[in-house]
Amino acid sequence: MDNVVIGQYIPGDSIIHKLDPRMKIILLVLMIVITFMAPSLIYVSLVLLFVICIILLSKTPLRKVIKGLKSLIFLLCFTIIIQLGYETSGELLFKYQMNMTLYNLVISVGLLVLYFLTKSFIKFKFTYFLLLVALSLYLQYSFNEGLLLFSYNLRVYESGVNMAGYVFIRIVSVVLLSSLLTFTTSPNDLNNGIESVLSPLKIIKVPVGEIAMMLSLVLRFVPTLLQETNKIMKAQASRGVDFLESSFSKKIQQIVSLLVPMFVISLKRAEELADAMESRGYVIGEKRTKLDEMKIKAKDIMALLVISLLMAVIIYAKWFS
Repeated sequence: MDNVVIGQYIPGDSIIHKLDPRMKIILLVLMIVITFMAPSLIYVSLVLLFVICIILLSKTPLRKVIKGLKSLIFLLCFTIIIQLGYETSGELLFKYQMNMTLYNLVISVGLLVLYFLTKSFIKFKFTYFLLLVALSLYLQYSFNEGLLLFSYNLRVYESGVNMAGYVFIRIVSVVLLSSLLTFTTSPNDLNNGIESVLSPLKIIKVPVGEIAMMLSLVLRFVPTLLQETNKIMKAQASRGVDFLESSFSKKIQQIVSLLVPMFVISLKRAEELADAMESRGYVIGEKRTKLDEMKIKAKDIMALLVISLLMAVIIYAKWFS
C-alpha cells in the first residue's frame, strides 16, 4: 500500500508546479495520446526520455515517482512474457529445446516449496520468485537425465522483444505522467482545473462541478485511506495477525476484520467532510466563486507549443515517414 503514489501532492516552486492546472490536465491528455501514437520502440523511448526530463524539471524526487511502479511489477512482467510468446514474426533471436524430466519436475516442485518456506525472510519476494523460475527453466534446458515427460521449444523473435519493450515503456510513461500530475497539483487546483476543462459539457446539462468535486475528493482521500489501512494492519500485526503466511480461511477472516474498521473510518470521514463543506456554504449545483482566478500565462503557452511540436513529430513519423 505504501507504493500507491497517485493522489499525493508534493509542494514545490518548479515551473511545472506553477503551470496553470487546466493546462496541466490538457497536456497530460496530449502526452497520453502521444504515447499511444508513437509508431515504434524508438519513438516511444524518446517519449519516455521526454517524460523523465519533465520529472527532473518538476524537481520531484525521481525515486518517489518510480516507487509508484512497484505495484505494477507483476502486470509489467506478465505483459512482457505474453508479448514474447505471442509475437512470432521477424528474425528468430534464439531457440532452446526444453525437456521436462521427472527429476526436473521434482526439483521445480521443490523450488516452489522452498519459495513458500523462505519468502517471509526475503525483502524482494517477486524478484526472488523470478530467480527461482529462471533456475527451473535453466535446469529444463541443461539437465536431461531421468524419465522424459514432455518437451517444448522456447523461442524468442525480434518482433516479440520489440513489442514487449514497446508495451512496457508505454505503460510506464502513462503511469509516470499520471503520478506527476497529482504530485505537482494541489487538490484544490486540480478540482478547479477539472471543472474548467469540463465546463463545455454544461451545455448538455452535465453536472461538471459535482463530477470535478468527486474526482478531486477521490484523489485527495486515496492516500489518507491507505494510511489508515496501513495503521490498522500494523495494529493487528502487533496483536499476532499475519496477513501473509496464514491459511486461506484465516486470510478471509483477517480481510473481514480489516474491512469493517475501514468502512467505519470511511463513513466517519465522509460525515466530517460533509459537515465541513456545509458549514462553509457549499451547496450542490450552485455557482461558486474562486479565491484565486486561473490565468493562462506565457509559460503555459510555451509548454503547449513544446508538447504540440512533439505531437507533430510523432504524427509525421506515424503517417508520413
